Amino acid sequence: PTPGPPAVRSAPVPTAVEVDEYSTNPTQAFTFYNINQGRFQPPHVHMVDPMPHDTPKPPGYTRFVCISDTHSRTDSIQMPYGDVFIHAGDFTELGLPSEVKKFNDWLGTLPYDIKIVIAGNHELTFDQEFMADLIKQDFYYFPSASKLKPENYENVQSLLTNCIYLQDSDVTVRGFKIYGSPWQPWYYGWGFNLPRGQALLDKWNQIPDNTDILVTHCPPLGFLDWVPKKMQRVGCMELLNTVQRRVQPKLHVFGHIHEGYGMMTDGTTTFVNASACTVNFLPMNAPIVFDLPNPGRTT
Repeated sequence: PTPGPPAVRSAPVPTAVEVDEYSTNPTQAFTFYNINQGRFQPPHVHMVDPMPHDTPKPPGYTRFVCISDTHSRTDSIQMPYGDVFIHAGDFTELGLPSEVKKFNDWLGTLPYDIKIVIAGNHELTFDQEFMADLIKQDFYYFPSASKLKPENYENVQSLLTNCIYLQDSDVTVRGFKIYGSPWQPWYYGWGFNLPRGQALLDKWNQIPDNTDILVTHCPPLGFLDWVPKKMQRVGCMELLNTVQRRVQPKLHVFGHIHEGYGMMTDGTTTFVNASACTVNFLPMNAPIVFDLPNPGRTT
């Protein structure tokens, strides 16, 4: 018999991510995977010292300036040189239109070529379903937001004229594919809260495989997500598995957990918690800058 054509090797198919058995208990998940798999151990997982702002940028690189959780406290923040600005959410206290306008005015003063912004749990007005529920009830947590009329918040995104706003969407800038998403595990009923497990995984499943830079508001489990006061890990297990097993971006920028400010790497992805505000809401943490080599041109 004549031999058939040689088998064609296809590119490896990214692993489909499923809900983890420890999804609802992130602290337990961290302990289990650390003890049994060494998943968060050196040498491959370790802290990274942020780069000094005055470090010269190498030729052929793009400098990203990362910040998060500014909470309407931008007046005293010293912004460093860079090319692309990324804000990972919580730029306001409650997402009130006046706060969004103030933030947009601040963005307009910044010299970066490109400015990327996502929402966080404090941008209540950006979460339309949340607001629809809020104005139906006597909600005493957020009295100033619950008094807003729909016409005041339904187009609040349009107030952000000085940036590219991403919400479960992506943009390619300077050859880098950047994807942004605001969702986080449920935390006392703020904006963009979802239950741990399938609901969040459904959001992370929308992240394209070929994403270079991922911007989420919440951290993945085990990376800059430790809350010392509660002695708990609070990152998302499904986000971690999506990042490590499927997407493997070069850079993952987030905030949300003010106590987690800093940088880590797992050898493939650099993780940046860029929270500007401390746990006491003082804007004391400097923006984090990161250089990436420009993608090679393909003909």
